Amino acid sequence: MINKQNFEELFNQHLIKDISEEPIDIVLSGQYGKALELLRDAETTGLFPSLVGPPGVGKTILCRYFASLRAKENKNRSFNWLTMDESIKPSHFIGSFDPAITLKKGFVLEAFNPGPLLNAMLEGGTFLANEINRATEYSQNTLLEPLEEASIGIPHLGRIKADKDFFFICAMNPEELSGTHRLSEALKDRIKVWIKLTYPDKSTELDIIRINLPEQFIVEESELELIYSVIKETRQNKVDIEIPASIRAGIAMAKLLGRRRQIEKEKKIKEKESIYVYLPEIARNVLLGSIKPKPGVKVENVIENIIHKTLGG
Repeated sequence: MINKQNFEELFNQHLIKDISEEPIDIVLSGQYGKALELLRDAETTGLFPSLVGPPGVGKTILCRYFASLRAKENKNRSFNWLTMDESIKPSHFIGSFDPAITLKKGFVLEAFNPGPLLNAMLEGGTFLANEINRATEYSQNTLLEPLEEASIGIPHLGRIKADKDFFFICAMNPEELSGTHRLSEALKDRIKVWIKLTYPDKSTELDIIRINLPEQFIVEESELELIYSVIKETRQNKVDIEIPASIRAGIAMAKLLGRRRQIEKEKKIKEKESIYVYLPEIARNVLLGSIKPKPGVKVENVIENIIHKTLGG
């Protein structure tokens, strides 16, 4: 059990105080370099961008990296974000009053706890509205005034003007995915730079897997090729699969395989087991939660077909 003193010590030890100093491993080849350039163009011209792409293609990490660049260049350390769903309300963006303090002192500034959008507007930081089209139109409308007028009204306290360096980004999944809402036409009209991301080309995806492997994990190129073939097959099977495996699935497989190889090395096993012994089971464990089958399709059957086709296991 963590006591209060230990909690404060551990919290401060792990607190990200400056996003510009946070290490972010990212690959900027192919579409990612072009997307970053468009984000920089949007910032320079005062236009607000949106990143659109399926889950797991790197939208969030690209935004984090962009925010870290802004922090380094502008000495602005603020990066705030909020991931949307149907439960998000305007108060999650703006903030809310502490009931106990409000009862004692009324609706005063001291009683108000600012939300991430308000923080970014006050500090001139970067705000990411993640998975914006999972929020209801009611909540989406909270963003209309900040994006149009660079201001926002705080109930009982007044209206504030955003710092000149305030920058807004939103990220979203394609509208055809389940669980998404249509972006309101009013909000669409205020987003002027649309950046589409898809699953990256093979060489870029393999680079992403490599940089996410811990140094002690050694995975050979031939093994990475097989991992990629499994992931690629999930994306090509549009008959049975609604949402295929993302880049994260390939990273997970490579890490688990690397761990197997590390154990072999630690035990000084000279003849390492064939990848065909490990990888089919690793693929089963990872793909079970990494793909979404079409309605009526059993996920286990889809996985076995993929493994048989790619690995023969």
